[in-house]
Amino acid sequence: MRRIDVITKPLTVIVIMLTLFCALISISASEIPSERQLSLCEDYAGLLSESERSALNERFGEISEKYECEVAVVTVNSLDGKSPRNYADDFYDYNGYGWGAGDDGVLLLIAMDTRDWYITTYGFGTVAFTDYGIEVAGEKIVPYMSDGDWYGAFTAFADRAEYYFKLARDGEPYDVDTREPMKASTIVLFSLVAGIIVGFISVTAMKNQLKSVTPNNSAREYIIKDSLKLSYENDRFLYRNVSRTARPKESSGSGGGGSSTHTSSSGRSHGGGGGKF
Repeated sequence: MRRIDVITKPLTVIVIMLTLFCALISISASEIPSERQLSLCEDYAGLLSESERSALNERFGEISEKYECEVAVVTVNSLDGKSPRNYADDFYDYNGYGWGAGDDGVLLLIAMDTRDWYITTYGFGTVAFTDYGIEVAGEKIVPYMSDGDWYGAFTAFADRAEYYFKLARDGEPYDVDTREPMKASTIVLFSLVAGIIVGFISVTAMKNQLKSVTPNNSAREYIIKDSLKLSYENDRFLYRNVSRTARPKESSGSGGGGSSTHTSSSGRSHGGGGGKF
């Protein structure tokens, strides 16, 4: 009788543990909605006017539909004790953000209490927004946020998302080796500078053609032939010039790109990154 008890007790413990584990998985899965519960632009911090929020919702929707990858923004007054990464991941997961069966998308979080920004990515969003791409996106939006131009910041974020999504859909995600397209103003300025340089060279060349007399640097032309005879020659060492060039050091960095990932509280694999404004 005791032997049966000894055998059944461990089995009972194992069954209970498996039941609890399955229950936890079921609860976690049920907490993630199958459809998005909120809009693509949620402004809990009150940083936007209603017309601005409406315009951004429309723009985000167009980009999301075109590239089948959602782009969203949420602003909050407090992180409620969470880290920016955990807050952004949880907000994305538990509010059902993401396009299609893969829940592909990116979400920009703005936290006013800590002045943090954070971009969480999932699915195709992680492919499109590489670590380097997130860093560059931050460089584009932070100046607007520092000036209090939130509509400008979120518009710039939308521009980045559209650009990154296009490159990724074409099979070449934005990364460390991607060259930014030149702006029209930069092209005009470059053309103007090039024109000035070419004009200066042309004028200088024509000016030099007008000179009929040039100095002769050789004294030989001013000496009558056979009138000068040297009876003594001597070579005297005066000085020596030595040029040294430093050998470049080899870099130990890997120079790689791509997207790093982490696991959120829901068990999903997210990418992301952020900073301060």
